[in-house]
Amino acid sequence: MSQPDPFPPSEFDPWAATYDSDVATQSQFPFNGYRQVLQTVIDLAQPRPGMSVLDVGTGTGNLAVLFASQGCELWCTDFSEAMLAKAHSKLPQAHLVLHDLRASLPAGLDRRFDRIVSAYVFHHFELTRKIELCRELATGHLVPGGKLIIADLSFRDKQEMDAFGQSVGELWEQEPYWLADESVQGLASAGLIVAYVQVSACAGVYTITV
Repeated sequence: MSQPDPFPPSEFDPWAATYDSDVATQSQFPFNGYRQVLQTVIDLAQPRPGMSVLDVGTGTGNLAVLFASQGCELWCTDFSEAMLAKAHSKLPQAHLVLHDLRASLPAGLDRRFDRIVSAYVFHHFELTRKIELCRELATGHLVPGGKLIIADLSFRDKQEMDAFGQSVGELWEQEPYWLADESVQGLASAGLIVAYVQVSACAGVYTITV
């Protein structure tokens, strides 16, 4: 008997209607420092007009909008049709693709980008799969000198994560969050160059190059 999907698209579709208001009004876990986290991605990406950007797991397009404002050409994926519809209302000019990150990128995205970015998506995957995805994206879909930049729920180490989890009480939900000490080491072992910055108490940004 097959195992149930731990995070089916059907669980995310209803959230599309309130997602933007949730991240704007909730300052506790998991949205501590949300806007600052997205801005950190922009600062690290250094977007410019005409830059090609792939946003995987774009959700309602909050990160992609920041790149669009800098004149970038955008490709955005998500596995929730409702989230993509919300993103389309903000980004009618973007190339939007219904895609589950657990599968290979579709043929229409079989190209290379100046930047590949993602926000609040990879924490659903175990570390081994995180590393596999990062390697696939960085080596197969970045132009020479390009950057893969991932913003996500992340802690410097397990001790920090455990302490934070205790501090937020019932808000805490355990998932395979990034732990920077083991993640940076694992990514480096896969042949990737990694820099990490902790942005909020529960989120950080990884910049990955080849």
